[in-house]
Amino acid sequence: MPAPITPRLAELRRQFGLRLRDVREGQGLSQERLGELADVDRKTINCIENGMYSPRLDNVFQIADALDVSVTELFDGCEVLRSE
Repeated sequence: MPAPITPRLAELRRQFGLRLRDVREGQGLSQERLGELADVDRKTINCIENGMYSPRLDNVFQIADALDVSVTELFDGCEVLRSE
């Protein structure tokens, strides 16, 4: 059984998921259509957007390509990119 995630990781997942949802909805795509374009299951997209799942790096690349955005754009606004 995996160890529980820290509150910081949970927050970063939440921020990434919200950003992904904003970009996807901004392009008028459903979770299902994004999944098809990225070759990622719709349920996986849903879990990422809801902060329940941390995507593999390969999935992040596939999703960025499907959305025609840079990987860094998907992380835009996430705390992880902000300097302290």
